[in-house]
Amino acid sequence: MLLTRQLLVTLSACMVSTTFALAAPPSASVADYGAVGDGVTNDTTAFNQCLSGNTICWVNPAKIYAVKDVVINNSNRLIGLANIEYGTSTAATASARPVLIGFAGATNVLNVSAVSKGAAIDGIFIDCKSNSVNGISGGSFQLIVNDATIVGCANGIGGSAYTGGIHIMNTTFGGNTTGLANIVDSFVMNADFANNASNGIYLGAGSNANTIVNCRFEWNQGFGILSYGGTEANSISNSLFDRNYSAGLGLIGVTGMTVSNSVFFRNGRNNVAPDQNTQIYVSGSKNISISGGLSKVGQDDGGTGTYTPAYVFSYDPGSPSSNITISGFATSGLFNATTNPTGSYTTAPVEGTEPAAGYSVLGVNDIATTLPAIAGITAFASGGQTNATQLSASVNTVSTASAANASVKLTPCIAGRQQTVANLGANSIQVFGSSPNTINSIATGTGVAQAAGKIATYVCTGSGNWTRLLSN
Repeated sequence: MLLTRQLLVTLSACMVSTTFALAAPPSASVADYGAVGDGVTNDTTAFNQCLSGNTICWVNPAKIYAVKDVVINNSNRLIGLANIEYGTSTAATASARPVLIGFAGATNVLNVSAVSKGAAIDGIFIDCKSNSVNGISGGSFQLIVNDATIVGCANGIGGSAYTGGIHIMNTTFGGNTTGLANIVDSFVMNADFANNASNGIYLGAGSNANTIVNCRFEWNQGFGILSYGGTEANSISNSLFDRNYSAGLGLIGVTGMTVSNSVFFRNGRNNVAPDQNTQIYVSGSKNISISGGLSKVGQDDGGTGTYTPAYVFSYDPGSPSSNITISGFATSGLFNATTNPTGSYTTAPVEGTEPAAGYSVLGVNDIATTLPAIAGITAFASGGQTNATQLSASVNTVSTASAANASVKLTPCIAGRQQTVANLGANSIQVFGSSPNTINSIATGTGVAQAAGKIATYVCTGSGNWTRLLSN
């Protein structure tokens, strides 16, 4: 019995003192496989051998590696040994990061199409040196890209093959044709898309269920983000859209998107066609929620250039949209250098025909006016709807009605919108809706009479009809 106890104690002591350590994943430097890093020699073979023989491959800093279509395999991690502050890509900082450039004949600098179970690229600077080469290919699943800078490419990441479940963090896309293209079920966080020759992000048909948060889109020569052709269930939040040449955000044929807590400033800076000289362009889209944002107009830094954009929202009349909800989106009136130098739009809040079905604008000053109230209005003396004086404020005071039935006209009837008209002129005025809108269901071209001394509030109750509440 005593012997058995002693044996158990001995075995227990051995078990406690024994270290059971999992083997570390195999790793090596690309230099171990002969990578030169002189910016001239084709180092592709060294990279491929390192990645096929090891889980982790380290890339030495302050060298330039010319490669083409380096294959990233499942579970690979390609890691740069140096790090610089996120968002910077000057010549000085580029030399501190391992730089991969496209070798002649490359389709991609890094080919991740074989990744189906996850891989990672961390701390790498990619310069394709050609707008026919992609930085990181599409076609992967569960790839992580962190603390990278990707410039000078056709697509920074992506292409015709869609990328699923990618996590992009703390990464800069600049000087590419398109920064990021065609992602699905993915996350983009703390990324910078600037100075790309087309769009910062392009979401083609099927680019669904993506979350884009805390990102910056500036100076892109197309849209900041263009969502095109049937995308759905995407979410954008806490992001900045500034000085993109077209609209900050383009929604074309989109089904389902939320945009929240984002700032739109100085988009449409290339003075493109009116439908894109705007913060947000909407065409043939539905089930869109835009909330808690800010729209501002301005000039380029230093006060150069024209004030942009002309509009906050632009709707394509050729492809009507529906079920658009805009709430708490702060705008502050028609730009005027004297009275409102920080106004939120230059010409009007809306360009084109606003959606007729399921359109809701709440907590937004969407009537084009420098002030919420305008006095001293003169009604159109000859009457009729066509040339009636357009009322553009929330509260409108008519002081001159030189003839009976001189006319004024309300803004387009959007459900929930209200306009108050005070007739302080000498004669009764005729109030019309903007065609084809009606008032109290009376024919569009007939309008309603509002006697001298009367105040009326017109409430758009939906379906293009204003209901009038008249004072005693």
